[in-house]
Amino acid sequence: MVDPPPWHYGGDVLQVVFKPDPHEAKRVLPKPLEPHPEGLCLLWFVEWTSVSDLNPELAFINPERAQYKECFVAVQCRYRGEEGFTVPYIWVDNDFTLIRGWIQGFPKKLARVYVTRHHPLNPKMGPLRPGVKLKGICEAHGERIAEASLEVVEEGRVEDLPKLRFFLLRHFPSVEDPFKPAVFELVRSVVENLRFGSVWRCKAEAHFFPSRFEELNALSPLEVLGGHFFSLGMTIKGGAVLERFSR
Repeated sequence: MVDPPPWHYGGDVLQVVFKPDPHEAKRVLPKPLEPHPEGLCLLWFVEWTSVSDLNPELAFINPERAQYKECFVAVQCRYRGEEGFTVPYIWVDNDFTLIRGWIQGFPKKLARVYVTRHHPLNPKMGPLRPGVKLKGICEAHGERIAEASLEVVEEGRVEDLPKLRFFLLRHFPSVEDPFKPAVFELVRSVVENLRFGSVWRCKAEAHFFPSRFEELNALSPLEVLGGHFFSLGMTIKGGAVLERFSR
């Protein structure tokens, strides 16, 4: 189901930058991660294509095993003075990326994720330009979980995007005692070959919806600072273990 790393990605990203309730943001930070003074969160909707060194032609041989969409929220934090983000909530629409996420420390769950696919030759869409609207929707088990709306304002710069460094929690309970971990690690994702295509600055809105089972609504934006639409490429080589916990 999952090839060994490195994994190579290319995708189109709808990003909303917002500030949540700082107490709720702190609540989802596992120790020893600490809140970042800026207190930012990111909401991403992404349409990815990924392949591995083992199967570099997978997108041609089995495109359904190389393509997926995801929605996640990343919370800004610090680890011993080093700045980054952790990802407490993430949904994907394909099983291989679900399992690959668990291996890396992303707590992925299955959902249906919809993203506006803007096509410049569609007569009613035209080229990407100021005024174009884009949307991402995540729904799971009959509930709408999250929604992002963007309206393109102008061309942006890569320098305007938050610097991505992920601190992730790998946790697998023991089969003998679920209250004891078989694996319990804080890791940092190892990313190389980071590259960007065009970047567009956008007006943005984000909404998280109440649910009986999902907790995302507690991180609802208090203030939306803006949004971006951009293309991204990268290689994930795996991760580096920062700390191992016994309980």
